[in-house]
Amino acid sequence: MKKLFLILLVTLFSFNAIALEKINVIKHSRPGGLIDRLNVILAEALGERFGVFIEVANCVAAKKVMENSKQPVITAWPTERQFGGQPCTVDNKYFISTYSNSPYHITYFSSNEQAADINHLRTGDIKIGVWDSAFWYAPQKEFILSLNPNAKVIRYKSKPFRTALASGEIDYKMVSFPGEDSVIAIMDGESLLPEHKFSNMGYSLLLFGNINVNIESIYESDAWANRRDVTHQPWMRGQFKLYKLKEVERMLNEIGKASK
Repeated sequence: MKKLFLILLVTLFSFNAIALEKINVIKHSRPGGLIDRLNVILAEALGERFGVFIEVANCVAAKKVMENSKQPVITAWPTERQFGGQPCTVDNKYFISTYSNSPYHITYFSSNEQAADINHLRTGDIKIGVWDSAFWYAPQKEFILSLNPNAKVIRYKSKPFRTALASGEIDYKMVSFPGEDSVIAIMDGESLLPEHKFSNMGYSLLLFGNINVNIESIYESDAWANRRDVTHQPWMRGQFKLYKLKEVERMLNEIGKASK
């Protein structure tokens, strides 16, 4: 009887130790930037289960931590890093869930009456600015030209991109964070071209790590409710893990086709 009691006690202790095991969060991006902020949300949402931040210089170092850590680790991971076997591409066995997505919007200044005309957007000889991204440019361009074959799509580096619309160089701007300026009006992709395969595409993040985490507990936390980046919404909420992974792979394949 004593032996049985000891076995039960050890089993219970081991179970509680596992249940209360701390989870570390890998920070691998610019401090204060979007990815960094979304990693802070993960840490805050974990509550008492949060261990420490593991700060590394870049995604390659973060990948090594994931692959070699004996402690539970998780991190917010930009979707594009899983494209095309890049140095930062992580094995899918570390995939936990989709995390957040901020769909792209076409924006224009509310004072621009011509830009506000949906027919002008669809048929006019317009100029639309997009961020100069090797990964996102091709699907953005395909969506825009499907909306209006007469459109001219112009790629911008970060600083000129911020000022191009205000300077009048372009009529519209395609962005993932449309709420940056109160004088900008918004048209979202799903309303403009709902059947297009890239209509709901935007800047997205995955949740990666070496331990299973219930993503719903993140979304239901105060940290998520009070997040600064409200344009980022739960991505594929309520779907099974395998379905989410297949959908991410499908999206990456579609972007790959568009890039050729």
